[in-house]
Amino acid sequence: MKFPDGTLFETEDHAGVELLEGRNAGGLLHRLEEFHPRLVGVVIIALAAIWLIWRHGLDVLVAAALFLTPPVLTEQIDAGTLRTLDLTLANPSDLGAEDQELAGEIFSDLLEALGSASGSDAEFQLVFRNMPGVGPNAFALPGGTVVLTDQFVSEFGDADILAGVLGHEIGHVVEQHGLKQVYRSLGIYILIAFMAGDTGPIIEEIILEGNLLLSLSYSRQHETAADRFGIELADRAGYDPEGLKSFFEALEGTGPELPRWMSTHPSGDRRVEEIDETIRSLR
Repeated sequence: MKFPDGTLFETEDHAGVELLEGRNAGGLLHRLEEFHPRLVGVVIIALAAIWLIWRHGLDVLVAAALFLTPPVLTEQIDAGTLRTLDLTLANPSDLGAEDQELAGEIFSDLLEALGSASGSDAEFQLVFRNMPGVGPNAFALPGGTVVLTDQFVSEFGDADILAGVLGHEIGHVVEQHGLKQVYRSLGIYILIAFMAGDTGPIIEEIILEGNLLLSLSYSRQHETAADRFGIELADRAGYDPEGLKSFFEALEGTGPELPRWMSTHPSGDRRVEEIDETIRSLR
């Protein structure tokens, strides 16, 4: 090696010389990490790629996330959401044993009719909560927990209505609608997680504490699929499939001020028409 002042340096440590001159892999990496105008272009391309994947590849990401979700995670989601409910909106149930037993028997009938053919590994359970600020409502959590409010049983205690609504909620679990909504809402974080290999504390806190899940509403497509699922399941379990239709017809006169996160919300005449179409297909 010859220095600018003419000094000649000789050594047998060729690797050291290459390191000094930046001719090895580490030196190349160092040069690439230095600021250069081309980095602006690289950042723009990376951001554009992330946006394209988020915009057009989100369904693929969601499907991959569902496949990789272990049952223990959905159990934790259910537990976290119930904790959030109990701290904010819910009180212990005041329902009598007879009412709880009736709903429990209907739920068991539906699960028996569901069988193992659904392919779902959810641990289904029915729980009751007194939620005066929410009113008559039923909703499902991703791990298989179905919450039924005291107010629902008091106002819609008919067995066929209960079967239709509980079947609807079971449908949300089997079709993984709750997880799909969560993952779609966290799409950009999922993308980062797949790239980085770690979900990080932010996603864990949002999902496992249940706050995000309570703020989501199902899409129109998910609601239609759950309606169809609930009607067919109630019919197989020996209940009148007209029950779900009766429920939505009764709700139409209650006004629009219903909880924004309720899963079994009214949705107009078109929804009742679609329920009628499903019922006709069973006969």
